[in-house]
Amino acid sequence: MIYKFSIIEKILLANDIIPHPFADASSSVGLGFALGSAVKLKITDQLTLAAKEVKDIARGANVSETGAELILDCLDALGYVQKEGTRYAFTKRGYKNLSTESAHNFRHFILFCDYLYKGYIHLDETIRLGRRAQSNMLEEMSAYEWELFSRAMIDISSTNYKEVAGKIQVSKTDTKMLDLGGSHGLYSIELCRRNPGLKSVILDLPPVKKYADECIGKHNAGQQVSFMASDFMKDELPQHNDLILSFNIIHGLNPAENEQLAQKVYNSLNPGGRYIILDQIKGIGGNSQLSKATTSYMALNLLHQAGGKTYSKDEVDSFTGKVGFNKTALKKLNAPGFGIIVCYK
Repeated sequence: MIYKFSIIEKILLANDIIPHPFADASSSVGLGFALGSAVKLKITDQLTLAAKEVKDIARGANVSETGAELILDCLDALGYVQKEGTRYAFTKRGYKNLSTESAHNFRHFILFCDYLYKGYIHLDETIRLGRRAQSNMLEEMSAYEWELFSRAMIDISSTNYKEVAGKIQVSKTDTKMLDLGGSHGLYSIELCRRNPGLKSVILDLPPVKKYADECIGKHNAGQQVSFMASDFMKDELPQHNDLILSFNIIHGLNPAENEQLAQKVYNSLNPGGRYIILDQIKGIGGNSQLSKATTSYMALNLLHQAGGKTYSKDEVDSFTGKVGFNKTALKKLNAPGFGIIVCYK
């Protein structure tokens, strides 16, 4: 993300003397593709915090020296590398997000976005129709694409699962939780770690079981967290739950499907149970352009990929209220555009 501008650039941008479409439709898009190529072609694999010659980077990645230099210059513009003549090194930000040695790298998320971009060639058709012309993206994914998706979700969730768990109140009488589409299970794992009397079942499609088992094992959470292969939209939900998580789920569903899911959740909750939704929430950031960009882009992306969109709290209140939930509460998260809505039975 380019965020450093000179005083003159700020004035020119503020007064539209530099045309904003130049960045919006050109450089921002191109730099995003460059970032994807840098990871996919293993150019970033050759980098460290110590500067290396571009010819050595190119040789290690088995790409042309010209191509490597141009990609690295793009990463320099984005702040991930620093250039010294013909030598390049990671910045601290670059090392954290792109290095294979970093525990906090975002490589799988970047590769998953690169995969998503390929499908945008059909975006015009989706806009004309108001729906995805092909089947749901999840129905078309290969084993490799499921891995990209699952590990990208781990990348994202690793940044906020502790914050999220801190926003969710669990009482001592809460013992049973479902995690709908919980994939890796990091949120369940953290909530159960904080609440020893709580047990959670992750309900998700079979291809993600491998990644849930991996995270459960890594965090030694097997006594409290388990995985059940299920399509929660088609299958009956286990009954008598105190909490049901629906994190990054409602944006993949249309309003009718969300009402259907809310009804299933309501019916499977104990009296006083809570349906906890985490998603991009329209309007949560007020006038923040970054918040608007997050919720608007995700709405468009989810319409194109799965037939869904993002929802405002009022819209969530509408489909949860119709099925019997009597109260909701909104909690903002640090990430722009993201929030938690707790629905009370």
